[in-house]
Amino acid sequence: MTALAAGGDGVARDANGRVTFVPRTAPGDRVTARIVHATSSFARAELVELIVPGPSHVEPACPHVARGCGGCQWQQVERSAQLAAKQAIVSGALRKLTGLVVHPVANPAPELGWRRRARFHVAGGRTGLYVLGTQRVLPIDRCPQLEPELDAALAVVAAASPPDGELALLRAHDGRIAIGVERAWRGGHLVIGRAGIVGVVAAGQSAGETLLEIEPGLWSGPWDFAQASAAGNAALIAQVRAVLGKGSGRLVELYAGSGNFTRSLVADGWDVTSTDVVAPARSPVARFEVGPVADVLARLDDAYAVDVVVLDPPRAGAAEALAGILRLGPTRIAYVSCDPATLGRDALRLVDAGYRAAEAWPIDLMPQTSHVEVVMRLERDGTQITP
Repeated sequence: MTALAAGGDGVARDANGRVTFVPRTAPGDRVTARIVHATSSFARAELVELIVPGPSHVEPACPHVARGCGGCQWQQVERSAQLAAKQAIVSGALRKLTGLVVHPVANPAPELGWRRRARFHVAGGRTGLYVLGTQRVLPIDRCPQLEPELDAALAVVAAASPPDGELALLRAHDGRIAIGVERAWRGGHLVIGRAGIVGVVAAGQSAGETLLEIEPGLWSGPWDFAQASAAGNAALIAQVRAVLGKGSGRLVELYAGSGNFTRSLVADGWDVTSTDVVAPARSPVARFEVGPVADVLARLDDAYAVDVVVLDPPRAGAAEALAGILRLGPTRIAYVSCDPATLGRDALRLVDAGYRAAEAWPIDLMPQTSHVEVVMRLERDGTQITP
């Protein structure tokens, strides 16, 4: 194996020189693999045997990996090799941005025990995660990736026979925990008061407290998106604040979600307008525009002079927002991305229109996985912006 791919698989070449992706491998491994899908340009394989482990191959810390759990891609990869792979993935995805400085990847989260929110599957009354490459549930009642308190709550919930479907768990900063299940759960209220659980929402019906303050000023329910690592999220927010500095003008925040960045932007003195398709339960700003991002940007065009845009889009990127951002013509853009490839695509569009991609900061919020977050700073280069 020569490298690790953005999706988590190891990268090698088969006997014909074709690029082949093999899960559960590490750089330097010599393996036997079975091709399960092939095209003229690449193949996907399953690991048959590890012949000689590479220098970065380690014994997984989680016992469920040996049973086939597909929850983490890189438990078998030594930590420094994980970070090096994420650095290479980000640099490769952003390589077309001439002059961009990619800083060393930050490593704020602990190796294990960092998840304050998680989702599991329930099938046939058994709670767990999918076996790698399948939709077959592997029973799991404890997970070392969870914060210890959330792990204890998982054990309680798994033993209480939750209904089949998705299961969501969320721990607030004060230790309170909320649980979500997709279907009606006749005995769900019985777990309240155990292992820090204060609320359950089942089939849309709530018992107890299900909207929790997961960080000061940030409220979320078990089904809402929030960064999974508290330490990682703190580093992410700090980097965005460092990019922008203290507020001195108007700022538009796109894909604002529950207000993860909004709180700090307001505290730093920016005049913030936030937007998303759904308003948060409790917004830290008076002006929150609800709607698709392109529609909201169109409404702001004529009446709003914008100095800065902050955006944190989903994995698919922000293609639908770029024309509106260019019409607003902010002097600075802070782009937060969970997918380096779509970040590179969108940044090229902004550069072609008159911006300069100056710096990028990779941050590893999710150890033992292939996921990496990136904060990028883009500046107007003094030329006319071309929407």
